Amino acid sequence: MHLFHSLFDNKTLDYDTSEYDFSGLILQQVQNHYPEVTQLDTIHEYMDTSKLFSLGHTVNRELYSTNFYQMFDEVVSNYVSDTGIDILIQRFPSIRFLPPNQDKSGRVLQFHQGRWVGNGLGLYTVWMPFTECFDSNSMQILDLDISREITRDAIRDNWDYETLENICKKYMWPINLKPGQAHLFTQEHLHGNIPNRTNKTRVSIDCRILVRDGQFHRKWPGSYFRPLNRILSKKPKFNESSENIVTYAEYEGSKTHNLDLHYQTLLVKDYCRRAGITFPYQHGENEGFNRLNNLENLVKDTTIDHILMMSIYSLTDNPEHRVDIMRKAISNNIKLHFCNEDMILENEQDLEDVEYLRNFTTDTSDPVVQLQKELNLL
Repeated sequence: MHLFHSLFDNKTLDYDTSEYDFSGLILQQVQNHYPEVTQLDTIHEYMDTSKLFSLGHTVNRELYSTNFYQMFDEVVSNYVSDTGIDILIQRFPSIRFLPPNQDKSGRVLQFHQGRWVGNGLGLYTVWMPFTECFDSNSMQILDLDISREITRDAIRDNWDYETLENICKKYMWPINLKPGQAHLFTQEHLHGNIPNRTNKTRVSIDCRILVRDGQFHRKWPGSYFRPLNRILSKKPKFNESSENIVTYAEYEGSKTHNLDLHYQTLLVKDYCRRAGITFPYQHGENEGFNRLNNLENLVKDTTIDHILMMSIYSLTDNPEHRVDIMRKAISNNIKLHFCNEDMILENEQDLEDVEYLRNFTTDTSDPVVQLQKELNLL
């Protein structure tokens, strides 16, 4: 994937703010909560900065009712269109507010690189500020060559936190950008923050993309990523008084094999909470059969209306068998709910969407283990 490495090796993306007024949309959402705020970079003058973290989550959620993410997809799509490479984009990017002197509340982002936080090397990052960012209020980054060298030294010699931070600070440089620009980097670039002494709040978004057949590590297609320019999540509709709703858990898939029942149940319970229903009867798979024989039986039961399961990865890894199970559910008018992805299987298009995500990449290798092997540590 050398083409994407060159496109994302500390490069700048430019876009037209008159066409894509991201800053204006964010300011509108902020003003719904703090109407006295007139510009994003002085927001710290009008509110308790300890609330900025939760405000970022709130604003991010509210932006989904606007055309913000449609425009964001367009900007990314325009940049990568000439590559001809299929990509997925992060479902829930993070809007972040970085106020002055954030170190006083212990909120300085440590230096790290993608493979240390669950990202495969098939991921690439778009970091877009919505205020002018400069000097200490900007993100600090290192060049790719020195990032790779420091990473290998740190792993080989088992550095402590302070050593890593001090070495990174010797080679870091600030990403100085204005609205209308974004910074692009790979998962091998070391980056982090230092205390903001500019008296200006930085507002930015960080979003990852995954390339076709790329290494994804802990960021699953479907739950973490969606197709570019498409929203696959659906809002579930239930009638508890007249419909038969059940849940289902299993341990046979490559992603679910080591996930305990408690974790799977928590995801489904949260889905039920958001849908406003009680957690229903839970079915379990007969572990060791490697064919999901209980699920096969459930999708033939025409008294069932909804089956809630943790994920699209709760379906078998065998593609022919997986499609057969989904088609039987569709034929019997049983809706399959994939709670981790907020997807619902109701028709053939939904089946194609599941298969698109399940087949987007087969690179399940581990970038951390990969590096350890390169360093002869395993």
